[in-house]
Amino acid sequence: MKNATQDANKSFDQQLIDIIKQQNDFIFNTRKRLFALEHKLNTVLFSGLIAIIYIMTIALVVSHG
Repeated sequence: MKNATQDANKSFDQQLIDIIKQQNDFIFNTRKRLFALEHKLNTVLFSGLIAIIYIMTIALVVSHG
């Protein structure tokens, strides 16, 4: 009977380890996607800022031209 209980505990422990590994994979994949999204957002915002500065410069040149 003792061996059956130990086997059940090992099986339960292994199931917990598997669940924790899946959660870790999910967490790291989510962080990876968020980092990539943040990088894209920063690139878009920076590009938009450059475009606005360029348009404002052209507008100033044309208005005072």
